[in-house]
Amino acid sequence: MDTLDCSCRGPLLLHEANMVIDSLKRDIRRLTNDLVRKDTLISAYGSTLRAQAQSRIDMSFQATFPEEPATTSQPACSTPQQSQPWTEVTARRQRGVLRRLSPPPFNLSNRYLVLADSNVADPAHAIPLPPQHRSAEQSRPTAPPPKPPAPRRVARERPRHPPSSTRPVAVLVGSSMVRHVTLLRSETWCLPGARVEDVQTRVPEVVEQHPTASTIVVHVGSNDIRLQQSEKLKSDFTSLIQTILATGKKCIVSGPIPSACFSDMQFSRIRQLHAWLAGHCSRERVPFVDNFGSFWRRRSLFARDGRHLNRAGASLLASNLELALEAHHTPR
Repeated sequence: MDTLDCSCRGPLLLHEANMVIDSLKRDIRRLTNDLVRKDTLISAYGSTLRAQAQSRIDMSFQATFPEEPATTSQPACSTPQQSQPWTEVTARRQRGVLRRLSPPPFNLSNRYLVLADSNVADPAHAIPLPPQHRSAEQSRPTAPPPKPPAPRRVARERPRHPPSSTRPVAVLVGSSMVRHVTLLRSETWCLPGARVEDVQTRVPEVVEQHPTASTIVVHVGSNDIRLQQSEKLKSDFTSLIQTILATGKKCIVSGPIPSACFSDMQFSRIRQLHAWLAGHCSRERVPFVDNFGSFWRRRSLFARDGRHLNRAGASLLASNLELALEAHHTPR
C-alpha cells in the first residue's frame, strides 16, 4: 500500500517541483532586467555628473585665471611721469593660485585745498568765510538736502516645498528629513516633527491640491521611534498605506534612515522597523525603498546635529527615490 502511495505521489511532487523551478526562473529574469535597467540609469547619471563637474571646473579655472589684456605701448611725452607712491608686488604662483598684493591703506589728502576757489561744486568741501565777507546769497539759509528714498522691503516667505512644474506626477510627503530633497516633476511636502499619523491626516489635502499626481511617496517614522511603541507604529503604517491606496494613488514607502547619533536602543528599533516595513510592503505589493545600507555608518551625509541630512545626504536620498519612481514606471 505504501509503495502504491509513493508511486502516485511521485508525479505530483515532480510537477510541483517544476512549477517552483519555473517561478524561480521568472524571478531571476525579472531581477536581471531590473539590474540591467538600474545599471543603465546609474551610468547615465554618472556621465551627467562628470559633465557637470568638468564644466564647473572650467568655469572656476576661468574665474581664477582671467585672461590679461594685451599691454599697449605708451606714447612718448616730454613731461616726466611721476612715480607711484607704492609699488605693486606680484607673488610667485603657489599651488595654482596667483596672489597680488594690494597697496597699503594710506590716508590721502590735498594740502593745497586752502588755495582752491570758495565757489566749489561740492558744498561739503567749501572753505568757510567770516560773516563780514559773506554775500547775501551765501547768508541765506539753505534747505536741507533731500533724504534718499527708504529701501523697499520685500516680504520673504520660505516656501513649504521647492518649486516644481505646474503638473507634478508625484508628491513626496515626510518629516524634516526631506527638507532639501527635490525630485523631478514632483512636489515635496516637508512637515517638521511629523509622525506617521500626522502624515495620514494630510493625505486628503495632498490629493486635493495635486490631482495630477499619480504617486505619493512617504518618508516618515524617525520621530515615532522615540515613543518606543512598536505595535502602534506598525498599526499607523498599515493605516497610512491603506489610506493612500484608497484614494486611487500609487504608494511608495521610503525606508527609515539610521541616524549617526542614534543610541544602541534606537538603532535596534530602527533596524526592526526597517525589516518589518520591507516585509509588510512586499506582502501588500507596495514598492519599498531600502535606505538603510546607503546611510549606515556614513557620518558625512548628516548635518552637524547628526540627525538631519545635509545637502549630500538629501541628494543621495533623492537619487534612491528617483530610481524607485523610474523602476515602477511613473510617467516622467
